[in-house]
Amino acid sequence: MDIKPLDLTVKNLLETAFYKIPRFQRPYSWDRENVEDFWNDAITSDDPDYFIGSFVLYRAKGVADLLYIVDGQQRLTTITLLLAAARDALHDLGLPPLAAGVQKLIEREDINSDLTFVLESETPYPYLQEKIQKYPPAEYKGALGLEQQALEAAYAFLSDQISRVLKAIDDDPTISDDKRSDAKRKNLLHIRDSVLQLQLIAVQLGNEDDAYLIFETLNYPGKGPHRF
Repeated sequence: MDIKPLDLTVKNLLETAFYKIPRFQRPYSWDRENVEDFWNDAITSDDPDYFIGSFVLYRAKGVADLLYIVDGQQRLTTITLLLAAARDALHDLGLPPLAAGVQKLIEREDINSDLTFVLESETPYPYLQEKIQKYPPAEYKGALGLEQQALEAAYAFLSDQISRVLKAIDDDPTISDDKRSDAKRKNLLHIRDSVLQLQLIAVQLGNEDDAYLIFETLNYPGKGPHRF
């Protein structure tokens, strides 16, 4: 078994490969409590190198930079939602170049120069792709299933948390009017960078069977539950 554990940041993870959630994996299911815990640990924590656990991945056959996710899809999807919320806040603040920079962590060119989402998930298609991953978002009028509703709720919660951060600046009498915009920009960049600095271990396997064996080993009940 060829095991390649790598110490990475979220920024490393997003910039070095593309990721696909196998169709048979469980759908996105984090509720408000899960997402709130993630926000508190990732953004409001004083630890600049917060560890978010291990990701178990295996390489797609014949595609050099595509990895399938066996463990970590809930976290990676939530990271994508949070980056999208920060991107949209930067856009609304009148900072489209910074918003476009964040978008490159959500969608960028692959080796064939085709614009591709860094995270590919088929089951919530097209809601996730059209309403969250695209910049600017596209119109979506379809019905929302349970997974799409969970994604919508998570994105809305994260956007609201960012709005609260910005509103606190407006409500702070110690910040002069001419410095509020810059303070908001700095806070949004802090949120972006806090996400990108999160630490993880990516365990890369050569095939699906080995990946699931490692996943089951890591999640053996005697080891205790993962926080995320």
